[in-house]
Amino acid sequence: MPGGIDVHTHLDMPYGGTATTDDFETGTIAAAHGGTTTVIDFATPAPGDDGLYPAFEAWMRRAEGKSVVDFGFHMVARELTDRVSRDMENLIRRDGVTSFKMFMAYPGRLMADDGAIFRALRKTREHGGLVCVHAENGWVIEALVRDALARGEIAPKHHALTRPPQGEGEATGRAIALADMAGAPVYIVHVSCAEAAEQIRRARDRGLAAFGET
Repeated sequence: MPGGIDVHTHLDMPYGGTATTDDFETGTIAAAHGGTTTVIDFATPAPGDDGLYPAFEAWMRRAEGKSVVDFGFHMVARELTDRVSRDMENLIRRDGVTSFKMFMAYPGRLMADDGAIFRALRKTREHGGLVCVHAENGWVIEALVRDALARGEIAPKHHALTRPPQGEGEATGRAIALADMAGAPVYIVHVSCAEAAEQIRRARDRGLAAFGET
C-alpha cells in the first residue's frame, strides 16, 4: 500500500505569540506511525519580509534534519508585489514549490484582497502553479467577533458562531469566480460547510477546475 500524503499541516508554526504543539520531528514521527510518508506544510512570511524567500528558507531550516518523512511546502502570499510575483515564478521553476496559499480572512494580518488573489491566479496559470484559498469573509468575521467580545461571549462555541457558513459559501463562490476570470484552477482549503461544498459542486458541473479539501 502506498504511503499517505497529508497536504495540509501546520508544524512549528508561530502565530499570535504561540506556536503549534508539534514541530517537524514530533509531527512527522506521528505521521509515519499513521502511514503518512509525505507532508506539505505552509511556509508563512513574517510581516515585513522582503518577498517569499525569507519564509521559504526559514521553513527549510525548521524541517531539515528533523523531518522523518518527505516534505514540501505551500507558500503563503499576503500580497502580490512585483517581488512576490518574481519569487512565485522562481519557486515554481527552481525550488519545487508550486502551490501558494492566500487568505480571504484575517484582515491586517494575512488577508489578501481580491485583486492580489486574481493576479496570483493569473501568475500560476502562466507558470503551472496552483492557488490555494482560505475562503471566509474576513470583514464579516471581524465585525461579528467585535460584537461577541462586547457581549462577553468568549466560550469556544462562539468561535463557530462568529464564522457563519454563509460567509464561507460567499467567499468560496468569490474565489471560484476570480479563478474563472483568470482562467486558472483553484483549490479551496478545509471546506467545512454545505454552502461552500455546493459552490464547488456547481463550478465542477460547469467544467471549472475547482477543488475542495475535505
